[in-house]
Amino acid sequence: LPLNFRKDELKGGIPKDRLTIGASLADVDPMQIDCSVRFDGVGGLSDHISALKEMVVFPLLYPEVFERFKIQPPRGCLFYGPPGTGKTLVARALANECSQGERRIAFFMRKGANCLSKWAGESERQLRLLFDQAYQMRPSIIFFDEIDGLAPVRSSEQDQIHSSIVSTLLALMDGLDSRGEIVVIGATNRLDSIDPALRRPGRFDREFLFSLPDKEARKEIFKIHTRDWTPKPSDMFLEELAEKCVGYCGADIKSLCAEAALCALRRRYPQLYKSSEKLQLDVASIKITAKDFVMAMQKTVPASQRAVASPGRALSSVSKPLLENTLARILQALQRVFPHAE
Repeated sequence: LPLNFRKDELKGGIPKDRLTIGASLADVDPMQIDCSVRFDGVGGLSDHISALKEMVVFPLLYPEVFERFKIQPPRGCLFYGPPGTGKTLVARALANECSQGERRIAFFMRKGANCLSKWAGESERQLRLLFDQAYQMRPSIIFFDEIDGLAPVRSSEQDQIHSSIVSTLLALMDGLDSRGEIVVIGATNRLDSIDPALRRPGRFDREFLFSLPDKEARKEIFKIHTRDWTPKPSDMFLEELAEKCVGYCGADIKSLCAEAALCALRRRYPQLYKSSEKLQLDVASIKITAKDFVMAMQKTVPASQRAVASPGRALSSVSKPLLENTLARILQALQRVFPHAE
């Protein structure tokens, strides 16, 4: 069933075997959708969102434009980039945006390993049923999260089962010739491990790179995560914070804000950690200040620096006085050579 529909909202009878699908799958209830995420809750990805709208929402809502010029809208797109940069978040926001208004769009979400089964041929059947269900409930969107688990590169060493699943997926995506109304989206952080046959126009037409956010994007993400705080952090403080968080992805910034709130709680009510009773707190008296963010940043290691040491990071406090002026001169020289890089 689509994630954004309830059983009572489905029109017409869905065959009984559709409702019992999934009993033999790795994960029966794939992902519950978070209904609060909308496009305004996604920071620093405005270009991606507008490209998605023209690709997904416009052909489903304004098919007459594409009819007039006799063009086929893009039918699929691939999200790739480091972990924590907002690939799944954008898909969830898209599902919620599509659930508004008169003409709702059914949104099917599957994880890569979700379609795998211990029975031979069962995974292929699940995929066929999924595409068939999406076609019956069109307009619809099928989102495959971690698609590298479902469609890895086919090779002679590769397990035969996987090759069969990849071939089925390729055939299904090709078989939807008349599909202006079904869009397939895949997300992965390992682009090299996806079968190259998927990456051509007609299957995944567009590829969106979700890179680590720059300073402006980081500031926007901080604004989104602190917009319900009282008092709100000042604009100047958020600017300074965004400048210090080099190499942080969206997920890191979210966890940094949560850690800063816990630091403020720890500072205001240290007795909570010694008592096993529930104490009565004056929540309004917990104020998050700059020192809480400093403490949180000392505890947080960005996801991009956990696996490998990243080449791009701020100067350490020990070498900063020694190298600060040299660094400023280098940056000025780079600015003169590459003025557009700002």
